[in-house]
Amino acid sequence: MSDIVRSPIDPEEVSTKKIALFKKKGRVGALTDLVATKPKTKPSHPPKQKKLARSIVIAVLAFLIVGGGFIYYSLYNFRKNVVQSLGSELNRFSTQVFDLRPFESNLNKENFKTGANLSPKNPIQVLGTEIWPLLKDSVGAYKDFQGLAGQTLALFEKSETFITSLPNLIFHQGGSEIISQLKEIISILNNVSDKNAKLAGVAAKLKDFSPDNFDFYLPLQSDLNKYQNFLNSAVNWLSASSSRRIFVMLLNPSEIRPGGGFLGSYADISIRGANLESVNVHDINELDRGLTSKTVPPKPVQVITTNWKTADANWFFDFSSSASKILQFAESSDLYHKDPVAFDGALALSSGVIEDLLSVVGPIEIKEDNITITSDNFLSETQKQVQEGQKTKNANPKKILQDLTPLVVEKLASLDSAQKQKLFSLVGDWFSKKDLMVFFRDPKLQKFFSGLNLSGQVYELPQGFIGDYLAVVNANLGGGKTDIFMNQKITLASQINDDGIVANHLVIERTHNGNKAKDWWYKTTNQNYLQIFTPLNPQLENFSGGVKKTVKPPTNYKKGNYITDPLVSQIESTRKDFLNYPTVESFEEFGKNVLAAWTKTEVGKKTEIVFDYTHRLPVPLSEGKSYQFIFERQAGASGVYNFEISAPIGFIWEENNLPIFEYKSSDPPGRLIINLTLKKTSE
Repeated sequence: MSDIVRSPIDPEEVSTKKIALFKKKGRVGALTDLVATKPKTKPSHPPKQKKLARSIVIAVLAFLIVGGGFIYYSLYNFRKNVVQSLGSELNRFSTQVFDLRPFESNLNKENFKTGANLSPKNPIQVLGTEIWPLLKDSVGAYKDFQGLAGQTLALFEKSETFITSLPNLIFHQGGSEIISQLKEIISILNNVSDKNAKLAGVAAKLKDFSPDNFDFYLPLQSDLNKYQNFLNSAVNWLSASSSRRIFVMLLNPSEIRPGGGFLGSYADISIRGANLESVNVHDINELDRGLTSKTVPPKPVQVITTNWKTADANWFFDFSSSASKILQFAESSDLYHKDPVAFDGALALSSGVIEDLLSVVGPIEIKEDNITITSDNFLSETQKQVQEGQKTKNANPKKILQDLTPLVVEKLASLDSAQKQKLFSLVGDWFSKKDLMVFFRDPKLQKFFSGLNLSGQVYELPQGFIGDYLAVVNANLGGGKTDIFMNQKITLASQINDDGIVANHLVIERTHNGNKAKDWWYKTTNQNYLQIFTPLNPQLENFSGGVKKTVKPPTNYKKGNYITDPLVSQIESTRKDFLNYPTVESFEEFGKNVLAAWTKTEVGKKTEIVFDYTHRLPVPLSEGKSYQFIFERQAGASGVYNFEISAPIGFIWEENNLPIFEYKSSDPPGRLIINLTLKKTSE
């Protein structure tokens, strides 16, 4: 599903007077002024519970996001895109309806009854029997129009008030007030939806009469329905009598995995009635020590472990698949299985989220250890403390995180309103960059977040897709904590031929700058399993840069009665090798073809990996045809990205009037969609 949100209607399509007023007001309230100017017409307790004040930073932030950030972000986008677009369409609708009002004053239904002397095609008869009822519909809908304008204004203002007050409600355990205000918003939204649907029906009828004027149907109804379903599901979810449990992961990008960073720590949070009930922090090893099941790891993972457990379950590029597997492992552990505990969802946070949080609250001084934590040194300093704790066999190597938390909580409590708003406004950036990803077992909530591209799901290519897709996915397997010092540059040169063949030249440069680091754990050789996601059925024309790595099962899995994971088994059943390129393998995953190879980069050196491959479009491109390039960024990944898309010979791209469209960025969104249109060159 596309992450592109419907844009407001083109201002040129609305009368100059009205759009000027709408812009001046800056909100849907302008609609009421426009109308006035017209002529009158009981919970389970988690194991090893700790005090809230000793909980980890990510747990505190996780609750803020789970309890309010999702709602904040959703309502912010709803207000910005849906409500304002609805306002623009109401302006346009009112313009067209009032343009028809002069007809009404000259019509008298009694004068246009069907008569024996009138031909069925007589224009007067058509006017009286067909057009007049439509005009009556339009005039009769005027009160609905006024009501919709007022309700749209109320919705805008109520959501704005709620968004402004939400941070304080979250920080002060205002769960009941959150639910109450959400119910008020839902009530207004239901009224808006009903009236919008009625006006849409009128617009459809008027389109038959005046297709040039009424070539729209107030098409935001599907968006309104989407938010209705979400808010109803959210209220039901938050209002449940039992506690809601969320598994919160802190992903470490120093050791990259397909679903983000390595899962070394997590927080188990419990929510009841939209209020935080408890927070428990665990090292992932604490959970895995209680996991007695035996599962065959994905083949590449077998180089680092014999038994697949939670720590290595963030394996799939599709985050929902990783999260589902992580929760399955967690619930099977003795830590939760004996209660038993069922998690309602999972939340993944990158270190970038914590760094942003620290940028809001400012530096934190841990006097006991004589350490000052800032947004710039959070990852390196915590990594240092954890490594040293493990070296000395400290029973609590992640103590720094627990020491940091109460100090951060203290600063959070003292934030002013502007700082709290800034904190919540960052949520959109976290979602966009995949620094924050969510997974819910409630299918309605999951569908909503997936539809907004907030759940880290892999883009599903539509049938007959005319375009190209790329994702570059790394997995550090036995390469230490080196990824934070790996500089990656991705360059794709894509040539579209007139026969519909797309020829791609993909170059991936990986430079290991760990030699500039002070600590030894950044200086080991980077061992990487590289996966290139492409459309199905590519032809590999050339490859260079990979290393040969034979992965032998570390044990006899069949004899040891190990379980085979169905998804892993399904993916590996499609695996095939290339006779001419023995260091590359291919398989299908999430509707894509994957070209995979091992890479090895020593400290202070650079590795270059090159893939040349082609794939065929369903039909050759021609003038006016649209072409779509989709790039999905791996969560936690950084680098430089350069994409060049060349049109067929004799064509240029309408978007830049050049034969090559180029995109460069060091910080692209989690999902980049480039829409291009072919145009013949003038000769």
